Amino acid sequence: MQSDKQSVIERIKKIVATQLDVDIPIDQIGNEDGFLSAIGVDSIGFIELRYQCEAEFDIKVKDEDFTPKNFLNCETLSAFILGKKETSKI
Repeated sequence: MQSDKQSVIERIKKIVATQLDVDIPIDQIGNEDGFLSAIGVDSIGFIELRYQCEAEFDIKVKDEDFTPKNFLNCETLSAFILGKKETSKI
């Protein structure tokens, strides 16, 4: 499971570094760096992050799940994504 989580985190970092309007290299994004506080993702960036994650991980993020709790950093977002993928298998 840890390798799955690390893989998801690396994919999230790639999205943040290449698809969002932030000027930060992948290797400088820490797993617990806040998307807003440390990386500087703005409101439009969060919307883009949502849609990029939906496409990348083949999940649907409901409006009620699109919260700071789930989209705080790579750690929290990876846990959310893995939870969504797990429940979609049931």
